[in-house]
Amino acid sequence: MTSTLFLRCVALCDSERRQAVARWQREGHPVRWSHLSAETRYIAFRAQGCHGTWQGMIGAREWMQAVAPQWSQWLHQEGAGQETLELFAAVSRPIEIAPDLLDYQRLFEFTLIQGEALQGACLPCIATAQSDLWVMEGPSQRKEPSRPLQAWVQAVPQVLRIVLGNSELARLPSRQLARGDVLVIAQQTRQLIMADRCIGQFTFVKQGLHMKLSPPDTPSPSAPCVLSDLPVKLEFVLGELTLSMATLNEFIERQVLPLEATAASSVEVRVGGKCIAVGELVQLGDRLGVELREVGGGIGNE
Repeated sequence: MTSTLFLRCVALCDSERRQAVARWQREGHPVRWSHLSAETRYIAFRAQGCHGTWQGMIGAREWMQAVAPQWSQWLHQEGAGQETLELFAAVSRPIEIAPDLLDYQRLFEFTLIQGEALQGACLPCIATAQSDLWVMEGPSQRKEPSRPLQAWVQAVPQVLRIVLGNSELARLPSRQLARGDVLVIAQQTRQLIMADRCIGQFTFVKQGLHMKLSPPDTPSPSAPCVLSDLPVKLEFVLGELTLSMATLNEFIERQVLPLEATAASSVEVRVGGKCIAVGELVQLGDRLGVELREVGGGIGNE
């Protein structure tokens, strides 16, 4: 009896929206998820900001009632939606948003959309002074703010490589190296290497090594040293099998290895051999991805 692994498909745009909402909420912004109403007529638009373009939508009637309540009776008349759209497009800044949440210099591509065509979609919603703003598509070029490292992130192991220096290959002896040979270190770099990046240098002192870390390019209280920007290699582990050397010796091409039935829903994300998250293996567009279920310290600890 054979079985096939069927992965849950996750739309790329939905994944990006969830990440954006989580990021905004972590930064303290009052962003929530909200369903669109079939009875509401929305003004959709695109916005150009310093981090690229994004797409938003507001209720036409709600916006008009907020900016011109004296015209509330007029809103029920025939053609009021189109005239509201034209007024919205004519105002230089029809909505005010916190600049560290979403920014824009101009709005364009204005259209009216009937709510029933959106089939009750659930989108990120931001409360503004004028009306609620639904974010259909986030900025095309996100700029992540610097934040202090969380405690469990600080505990992720990294290998520090202490490099004395290097020599050109041409400087090495042409004959075969033998015991007792001395290789000359042509250039003493005395670098501290972590994640294939130089984070500082060292000098020899009586007690051992004196280390001097490189300052960050853009100093800030949340990034006290260059370590905050180091790249981290993630390892995605679907499962582990304990096999004998005899079994390993019998491996052949196209052999099928058994996995636990729950393997696809319990993929471990490891850094330096330490599990830092657990998630479900999913189909993300045309790629594989892991949707995180548990994140942080304590995972996998007794």
